[in-house]
Amino acid sequence: MSQTTLVPLSVRTNYQFKITRIIDHTPLIRELYLELTNQPHFLFKAGQFVMLHVPVEGAKPALRAYSVASTDALINGFKLIFKFVETGIASNYVWGLKGDEILNMTGPFGKVFFVEPPAEQIVFLNTGSGISQHFSFLESKMEKYPNLNYKLYFGVRTEADIYYDSELKRLKEKLPNFHYEFVLSRPSDSWTGRKGYVQDCLKDFDYKNTPTTFYMCGNGAMIKDVKKQLLEIDGLDKQQVWAEAFD
Repeated sequence: MSQTTLVPLSVRTNYQFKITRIIDHTPLIRELYLELTNQPHFLFKAGQFVMLHVPVEGAKPALRAYSVASTDALINGFKLIFKFVETGIASNYVWGLKGDEILNMTGPFGKVFFVEPPAEQIVFLNTGSGISQHFSFLESKMEKYPNLNYKLYFGVRTEADIYYDSELKRLKEKLPNFHYEFVLSRPSDSWTGRKGYVQDCLKDFDYKNTPTTFYMCGNGAMIKDVKKQLLEIDGLDKQQVWAEAFD
């Protein structure tokens, strides 16, 4: 049965997902593979997020938002990427999971979708776990738009914080015009790649004369800086600039 024939359920529907795999990409980045167990399907659009219901003893669950990191062709599960926050109730819960647990979620939520028809050039700027949304965009649209000029700049602190390199290489093998780089704010002296912050990369390619759509996900300060440059200084139309902040 194709996804287009299925009827979306209410965002208030309680979905239960079983953890089928846990990957610790770094000590601060954990990825969960999840399989739907209690509903016929879970439909979402690339770019959307879910609300994880984090158990709280003696109180209502705490709700935390996480972007889906999988293609929206899937209807019975997906991946989520978590960044550890020392004082975060969700982080401590997720890092205590061992596998096979059942997680409760609602959704999908969010209205940051891939603009269609797409511009000639697509630029993704992300930090932390913001790769989730952009990986979902790429996986979901790569077959429909394989020849677009895609650029992705992934901001992390050090070499030890780099993750998802193999996953991005896999996409690059299928997308002839996909270029991605890690941008390190605190690299070692031996790092030969990009240094600084993802917003510094704007000066290195032409987006003023080439029709371009920007997608940003991650640190709110980064998003604020980029919006100021693109919208206030460069005068781009706001329909060219889309963002989801997760601090």
